Amino acid sequence: MDVRLPQASGAAEREAALEMLAGKLATGQVTLGADLGYDARDFVTAARERNVTPHVAQNDRCRRSAIDRRTTRHEGYNISQHKRKRVKKSSG
Repeated sequence: MDVRLPQASGAAEREAALEMLAGKLATGQVTLGADLGYDARDFVTAARERNVTPHVAQNDRCRRSAIDRRTTRHEGYNISQHKRKRVKKSSG
């Protein structure tokens, strides 16, 4: 578990998530679940460069999502999205 409290900016949460990933040792397949606020090309690219598969909700309203078929074609992505919605529903 890791927690950060960054100064608010348009990308603060994404930057903090990447900092938290930097301190983790990857063993095997690593995925990262996040809401659609993390669907930004720079974040998705940086996660992939760290060998982390971003299971980020697609934000395709009025734009093209950074999450493409490399991720969405796998059943694990669909499972992550269903579980993410259940967590959000139970905490909100």
